[in-house]
Amino acid sequence: MKWNAKTLALLTLGGLFAPAVLLSSGHASDHADTPDIYSNPGTDITDVYMFPSPSNSNNVVLSMNVHPLIGPGQGGNVSFDPNVLYQMKVDNNGDNVEDLVLQFRFKGTGPNQLVNVSGLVKPKLTGSINRGYPSSSAGNKVNTVFTTPSGIKTFTGPREDAFFFDLEQFFNILPDRATPITGVMIKNPNNPQQTTWRPQGQAVDFLSNGGYNVLSIVVEVPKALLKGPGENGDKIALWTTTSVPNGYTWTQMDRLARPAVNEVFATVAYGRHEINDKASPVDDANELAGDIESFMTFPAGRSQQIRNVVKAVLVPDVLRANLSETTAAYLGYETNGATGGKFGGRALTDDIIDISLGVIFGNTIPALGLAAEDNKEIPTLTSDHVGPEGKHFLATFPYLGDPR
Repeated sequence: MKWNAKTLALLTLGGLFAPAVLLSSGHASDHADTPDIYSNPGTDITDVYMFPSPSNSNNVVLSMNVHPLIGPGQGGNVSFDPNVLYQMKVDNNGDNVEDLVLQFRFKGTGPNQLVNVSGLVKPKLTGSINRGYPSSSAGNKVNTVFTTPSGIKTFTGPREDAFFFDLEQFFNILPDRATPITGVMIKNPNNPQQTTWRPQGQAVDFLSNGGYNVLSIVVEVPKALLKGPGENGDKIALWTTTSVPNGYTWTQMDRLARPAVNEVFATVAYGRHEINDKASPVDDANELAGDIESFMTFPAGRSQQIRNVVKAVLVPDVLRANLSETTAAYLGYETNGATGGKFGGRALTDDIIDISLGVIFGNTIPALGLAAEDNKEIPTLTSDHVGPEGKHFLATFPYLGDPR
């Protein structure tokens, strides 16, 4: 996820030992993509969503999912980590530095765990070192819906994992990631790489098939609270972070905005995942851009023109939206609605894997007229043939399905 926002980290963590071994042992495979996150799953962000509220056109829904691979029936047995600061960060003036933060801290564990919410507030420290701020809404139980004094509807608790992806076949196609377990690249030159997904009807959504859950933080925020100054105030960027205590401040452990970016383009072998996880959007031009350039050169094999467009779209790694628009669609803001809606953000049903595969291995960029055709497409890699049909989304807040 982080191709689920980090299910791909199952790939990076479990080691491309035989896929069958990973998939048969939930305890041996986590979404974590670095050793630090593997040892502290409470810091592991799996997915981020941002879409207009279906029930109130004046509101926008923001969601961050953490603590992946909670098994069926186990949602009530897993708690948010009380030693982690969970944050949603919003840039509303276009400089890729957070102007507003919404913070969540948890107290206790178990079904009586409480959540304290701070914000939205203007942070005194920005970037990867942050401060915690006084709670604006304190002592609310998890797994309940409440509204903060500023009008932010809030839910925290276990939910069905909303991501969908044929993870098992991904292992077969790209068995070339390093792992936190071995620390070395695993390659077998005598086992040629497969170049096709399983066909429609044979593809399997790993997370739905396994009945996996996550812990979710979902808020419905009045758009007026998020807007910035001037005529471009409706255009915002969102990213999420988890941080751990470091004296009087908090040090960032994980960061996520767009899915399938850091997890696909950055290698684990040279610590690239960890570097990007602990960086800020303003660092991406010097860090993530190089990872994209490398992957799009090999194994993707795309032209320099196409590589440049991908970097221009995905750097920095933030989830962009235009609050004045009404239809969410992943990369819709960046492509002027070509992916389905000009709001951008990410809807729960957006097939971000197929969109990403089209950009990396397909003709999406030439078709949009953003770069010349390079004739380097690999059509068999442009769809995993998995959709949201196995999910149980809700029509009302908090919108993510009840835990399995």
